[in-house]
Amino acid sequence: MPYSKETIIKKFSDLHKKYYVNYGYMISTVKDDNVAEKFVEDHPEIAWIFGYNEHAKANIQTAKIHVTIFGKPFTVLLERPLYRVERSEFEYYFGFGGLCEGYTPYRMIVRFATKIEEHGLDYRTLLEDVQLEDLEENSNEYNEIMKEKIDIPYIQDVFKLLVIGGYVKYWKAWDELSQWFLEYTDDESIRTWLQTESERDKSERDRASDINKYVFENY
Repeated sequence: MPYSKETIIKKFSDLHKKYYVNYGYMISTVKDDNVAEKFVEDHPEIAWIFGYNEHAKANIQTAKIHVTIFGKPFTVLLERPLYRVERSEFEYYFGFGGLCEGYTPYRMIVRFATKIEEHGLDYRTLLEDVQLEDLEENSNEYNEIMKEKIDIPYIQDVFKLLVIGGYVKYWKAWDELSQWFLEYTDDESIRTWLQTESERDKSERDRASDINKYVFENY
């Protein structure tokens, strides 16, 4: 059965309950240091702030940028080394080898919300669409909008909201949502897109590649 906005909201809610905890946060490493370096050089307006990171056990530099999801800005943190620290926690956090092998000041971590309250937005309202703000629930117009065709940009925003919004803390939620969309779509263009993304993730063994693309592509 094809999905609707209402069934997507239910699936999103189920994933939130299954994969959310009140502590910690998800991170995604930008695997290509050259890409990270170019991003830094292309955006000198971004303010990098120095501070201590408990997980890396070191002072690092962080910056805030915003990603637009369903027309609303969401904050993500970018984290980079401030200087070389030959310590296991630092090396593990940034993905360096022993004795900081492969160190670069441009190694970048994308860090997502710790708590959903950080952005203060209700996921149901966003998933329904802003067009519904002034409509009575279950009215004819409301129901028609809820049945509107779901397209690829909408699905991309669902994935963005799930992770960037901090509604889940485990990458398994991404896999489960992807499989769910694939199982229930009746749109061949969406099916092809999902299968292509899935195959690329398997080959790269890194689901985070997609979320990084979503963070940087429109900045």
